[in-house]
Amino acid sequence: MTRAVGSMSDRSRRKPIENTLADSELRYRRLFEAAKDGILILDADTGRIVDANPFLQNLLGYDEAELLGKTLWEIGVFKDIAASRKAFKQLQARDYVRYEDLPLETKGREQKQVEFVSNVYTVGQTRVIQCNIRDITERKSTEEDDKKTSRDLLMMVDRLQKREIGLLEQANHDSLTGLFNRRYLDDSLSRELSLSWRRSANLSLAVLDIDHFKRLNDTFGHRAGDLALSECAAVIQRHVRRSDIACRLGGDEFALVFPDSSLDDARQRMEAISALVAKLGLRCDGQLLGTLTLSVGVATSPQHGFTATELMHAADTALYVAKVNGRGQVVSYEPVE
Repeated sequence: MTRAVGSMSDRSRRKPIENTLADSELRYRRLFEAAKDGILILDADTGRIVDANPFLQNLLGYDEAELLGKTLWEIGVFKDIAASRKAFKQLQARDYVRYEDLPLETKGREQKQVEFVSNVYTVGQTRVIQCNIRDITERKSTEEDDKKTSRDLLMMVDRLQKREIGLLEQANHDSLTGLFNRRYLDDSLSRELSLSWRRSANLSLAVLDIDHFKRLNDTFGHRAGDLALSECAAVIQRHVRRSDIACRLGGDEFALVFPDSSLDDARQRMEAISALVAKLGLRCDGQLLGTLTLSVGVATSPQHGFTATELMHAADTALYVAKVNGRGQVVSYEPVE
């Protein structure tokens, strides 16, 4: 009698446990089938697929019968990627494996980018590997689009910067000689004077003309005139320092700014440049153009002016004296008493 009661008691205790297990399994199954990620269950010893949820079947294009009982490397989608025998050994050996960017090919040859995460756990006496496979194709596509957009923007910015630099070069340089132009001189002379004052240093300015340039143009033509201007500018460019500023003001008129240069130093440098120009021996269309000479006026700040206008006026006055005195010479400015 006691034995019968004990048996009924055991059965009554097992019944709620069995119900709880059944409910738990049902909930797991519903979650498994409703999951919006692919779930693949593998036998950890053999690598064979024991379960695959509907999302994974739809993602890869394989039905349940084509998946169950197969190893990963027997399915085309995994072949040569994560389901090689070597990769499966990694899944066996580790409790956790993650592939953040794994390319897969569906049964219909469509490329999918997935995030692949595996976990190893035991069900009863059997070790299983659960593989969660998340489709990140759209996200990767968006990332690639963003990267392409970023690259395109960088290229556009680079082109605009180069264009801006090119336009700035055109705005500040004389197209014939490559020297700076009058606009650049107007912008830079005051700045250079300010820098010189702060350093308590001299700054010299030379202005010069090619002597009888109009006659050369009239006699030999504009091609000869352009050649004379270009070659004269080339001599100047080769014999100025990096800190100097060489400009073509227009016509046959040039200006040179010499920071940290005394009046004597600037005059000597202009005499050297004038001597080199006189040795050019230019020919145009087989005709010798004759000897080019320069008339040069030199002035220095602060002795001859504190502003750009004052210094330019002093250098122009010295240039006028050089022309009146017979041309082909360098004249320093001398203030009128």
